[in-house]
Amino acid sequence: MAAGALALVSGLLVNGCQLSKLLGRPTAGESGGGGAITVVPREVIDSALAGDSVPHVTSLAVTNGGTWFATTGSSWIHLTPTRGGARATVRLSLDPSQLTAGLHIGAVRLQENDSAGPSASVTVTFRIQQPILSVKPTSLSYTPNGSNDVFYDTLEVQNAGDGPLTWSATTDHGAAWLTLTNTAGKGNGKIAVRATNAGLAYFGTYKETIIVTAPGAKNSPQRIDVTMHRRKRHDDPTTP
Repeated sequence: MAAGALALVSGLLVNGCQLSKLLGRPTAGESGGGGAITVVPREVIDSALAGDSVPHVTSLAVTNGGTWFATTGSSWIHLTPTRGGARATVRLSLDPSQLTAGLHIGAVRLQENDSAGPSASVTVTFRIQQPILSVKPTSLSYTPNGSNDVFYDTLEVQNAGDGPLTWSATTDHGAAWLTLTNTAGKGNGKIAVRATNAGLAYFGTYKETIIVTAPGAKNSPQRIDVTMHRRKRHDDPTTP
């Protein structure tokens, strides 16, 4: 009877140890067996202007029962740290200085230290924006018939690219016979142009240039040549 009770107790102890091993979870210092890797967010979307050299930084929150390592196949994605335990934050730095204008897609892969263990991936979408300055028409020309003619025109400013466009307009030499209205704006806009031959004392050709500048934009500045043809007339008292 005593021998049977001893055998029963021994069996319970053995089964208890086996059950403990089955239910036990590895600690953060153990490799593998950590269960699914959870990453928040699972997608990163960002943008920068072409020519920008300042990295764009975001964070990934990683949860896992074991240990893991992180990799990426894109040279413009930098990770810190690249290894971690049960709970960690990965600093994701996107470097726009290496990239041309357009859409760039990369990925971050997190793998449990046991290569056969669970993994997770984060898609990284990085758009490099490049505004492109376009001004039409590209030149203006006037030929007055009288001695006090006034001409009105409009320059169309457009962003032919991607990203914010901020622009301003001025004249190259500040000629009094040419004036501009609405000389600054954002995005698409219009510049009102007024030209007159009033006060021009001699016949001939007058030239001025309108300069439209958009910092950071491709094709900036734009130069619009303006020509006033002052013809000699016998009935014009201002011509010698």
